[in-house]
Amino acid sequence: MIRLTVVVTTALLPALLLSAPTGCTSPMDRTAEEELRETLMQSHRQFTRAIARGEITTEREPSAVEQELRRREGLIEQLDERSGIDALRDESLELGPDLEGAIEAEKARLSLRQAIQSAVQNNIDYRAARLIPAARRTEIVQAEAAFDATFFTGIEYGRRDTPEAQAGVPGLGDLTQHRLGIETGIRKRFTTGGQVELATGFERTETDPTVFEPDPQWAPEITLGLQQPLLRGFGTDVNTANIQLADSAHRQSVEELRQSLIELVDRVEGAYWALVQARQELLIQTRLLEQTVREREVLDQRRILDVRPSTYTEVLSQEEVRRAEVIRARQQVRRASDALKRLINDPDLPLAGEELIVPEDLPVDLPLKFNLLDAVTTALRERPEMRQALMGIQDASLRQRVADNLRLPMLDLNFNLRLHELQGDLGSGYGDIFTERNLIDFMVGAQFEVPLGNREAEALYSQRTIERHQSVLDYQRQSQDVVQEVKDAMRDLLTAYELIGATRASRRAAAENLRAIEAEQEVGVPLTPEFIDLKLRRQEALANAQQREIEALVQYNAAISSFFKSTGTLLERSQIDFTRREQ
Repeated sequence: MIRLTVVVTTALLPALLLSAPTGCTSPMDRTAEEELRETLMQSHRQFTRAIARGEITTEREPSAVEQELRRREGLIEQLDERSGIDALRDESLELGPDLEGAIEAEKARLSLRQAIQSAVQNNIDYRAARLIPAARRTEIVQAEAAFDATFFTGIEYGRRDTPEAQAGVPGLGDLTQHRLGIETGIRKRFTTGGQVELATGFERTETDPTVFEPDPQWAPEITLGLQQPLLRGFGTDVNTANIQLADSAHRQSVEELRQSLIELVDRVEGAYWALVQARQELLIQTRLLEQTVREREVLDQRRILDVRPSTYTEVLSQEEVRRAEVIRARQQVRRASDALKRLINDPDLPLAGEELIVPEDLPVDLPLKFNLLDAVTTALRERPEMRQALMGIQDASLRQRVADNLRLPMLDLNFNLRLHELQGDLGSGYGDIFTERNLIDFMVGAQFEVPLGNREAEALYSQRTIERHQSVLDYQRQSQDVVQEVKDAMRDLLTAYELIGATRASRRAAAENLRAIEAEQEVGVPLTPEFIDLKLRRQEALANAQQREIEALVQYNAAISSFFKSTGTLLERSQIDFTRREQ
């Protein structure tokens, strides 16, 4: 017996909620965060409280047909050897000519595990999806780069002619001044919202005619500037919001990638079992055709004795009908093989080639035991959609805090310090800037600004508040969708398992009906039209029952995959370490 080991405590979702950002800046913010957590906690409790803690095992009601057949010792085993799924395992398929004209295409045996591994490594859609988190990671770097130091430099040259009034002073007239300025420095933003700038430079001034010494004049200086907002724009949360949002976008893209991988594994399992079903149906139709051919050969030998021409013609008609079903089944096998080849994208099994995949695994028929509470709790924790919805709430909360900060007035503190000197050459100027006259300028100031009415900031805050409420509702809606999917998957499991029993009993009964009429023919029953028609119908009834049984088995195995997909644990069940692969 296989047991679903989905063991999760009911406190896992609250633990996730407590991991939400807590960088509140006021008691009102803390109250809002507490209300948010309580809302989500209640959303979680409404699911867990309504669920009983008992376990459910896939079961089948006793079949009256099975009980009747088991009265004869060994009969069930004989019927399974003749018509069960294992009875067709070793039979070869005749697929007819392929697109290259070959009658027998090359075959590649493949297990389900190998198919999944190949798809994870080679599937084109998944490889394309893996590029998205890498692109999102670059956006984090771009956001962090806003706080990188910036080097700057500049050069400026100017010439000015200034007319001067004549004052009777010999040599004094119109002035021509040449000015060259160079500045170099580093500027850096802080996560508090402030900015610091450290620069140095000089000015060289030459005047003609000159009346001052020295000439030319060299004026080096060193400046330090600091700007820091105290209200609007202050705080690490506000200024690193873009980094946090970019990081959240990256984590959400990783969850999207995990969802893509889960869906890929589920599709591969579905395609694999579809190929198994197509091959089994071809084997069933081929055996049915062979039975009809044998019937026609027997009747052909007895046409001169007791077989009517109309009876023989009816068998001929049935033979062609069943031949047509074989032709259709052959096409379906090739289509199913190509569909699986496209998903796994194995370089050794190119889609363009006509090589066929031969599944090594057959669908299992084993009971499962599971617990609805554990399944729901696991899904609420593990499903990528739930994690993304929770990140959406965190993003909305962060945007709301930023909008809240933008409602504050602007109050910026400014500080500037300048050390400078004036000499006849640049070297002396820098040499004396700290040692001689200590010429120091400084300025301290504050700037205050507030929009009258502040309507833009208030409207933005209202918008972000609404968006946060929407994100909470999205989370609750997603929770309901997840719970519904889990319950549907569990019901599909139960239904599919019961169908296996019903279709198997039907197949065994049909096999016994055909065996009984064949036994009558062996003891010499006349081959009347009614007898031949009854035998053909029973052959077809057995083939239909076999098809329904394999369909139920495939549905059950697909339902197992869907169940693990609904709980978000399909990768773990397939032994795929997603975290390790994407590091």
